[in-house]
Amino acid sequence: MRKGTLGLHDVEAPRLKDGHILIQVSHVGLCGSDAPKLLRAGDFALPEPWRPGHEIVGTDSAGRPVAVDPLVPCGDCTRCTDGSTHLCSGLRRLGWDLPGGFAEQVVAPTANTHPLLDGLDPLTAVLADPTAVAVHGLRCTPVGSPRRLAVIGAGTVGLLTALYAHRQGWEVAVVHRVGRAPHPSVTEAVPATFHSPAALPMDETFNVVVDAATGTDPAPLDLALRLVNDGGTVVVQNAYHPGVHLPTQLRDLFRRSIRLIGSFSYCRRHQQDDFTIALGLLGEHVDSMRHLVTEGGDLADLLSVLDHRSSQTVRQVLTI
Repeated sequence: MRKGTLGLHDVEAPRLKDGHILIQVSHVGLCGSDAPKLLRAGDFALPEPWRPGHEIVGTDSAGRPVAVDPLVPCGDCTRCTDGSTHLCSGLRRLGWDLPGGFAEQVVAPTANTHPLLDGLDPLTAVLADPTAVAVHGLRCTPVGSPRRLAVIGAGTVGLLTALYAHRQGWEVAVVHRVGRAPHPSVTEAVPATFHSPAALPMDETFNVVVDAATGTDPAPLDLALRLVNDGGTVVVQNAYHPGVHLPTQLRDLFRRSIRLIGSFSYCRRHQQDDFTIALGLLGEHVDSMRHLVTEGGDLADLLSVLDHRSSQTVRQVLTI
């Protein structure tokens, strides 16, 4: 099989080392960041061989269902000791630098495995990773007291950000792409109002705007800067593609006293763990979260799942 070809392979069973545990994978999410790498592997600097899958749920050696935090920091540097594990210069990630969950088994640090709360089914628990990203964007950035907040993007992270913001007391609006309104079951599950950009009045503004859309052009950030109050905060929660530039003059940010904050991944600051908080949030909203996941099949169905992705589907999950 030529380099960069997507396929199933038989490999040796993973080997355990001290401080690690073998997980029997049962469910793995197909993240929006996975799809382009799976379809165009040659466009990315991927390890060889690459085994994707960072949204992992399975059972540990005792048979307990667990969710796996895919971030593996060094644990010794200054960033790690203050809880900023996402900024560790030696950070590795399951499903990227390390073999991920698109497999029957995966090895993870024991400390990265989190038993599922009672009532939280494995299918929904796959959302722990994107929920942690959503939590981090508001918990670890100086957004101020809850008032009015807009989320740009109605993908998984955007919807989960809206859910967490509402729980924190914010009045939340979600702005989706034109013609890409979420399915009614999703809008009913997330406590927010939903709008297309054209439906928002030109004078509509918010104290905080979270850019959870990003992508290949600066349009989402441009919209965020239009929607934020003078003196407000814009949180950029996903990575823009290389080459995308800021769509406004820096003088305007300065004059309007806007805080523009990047929020990368998630962390373990302030004696708390974003991933653990995320699992708790999912456990509080079990019924609602079932509308955000869809079973897509098993690993053998991956190509078909990639070919039939829909804007109406939030997160597709493969069962192993």
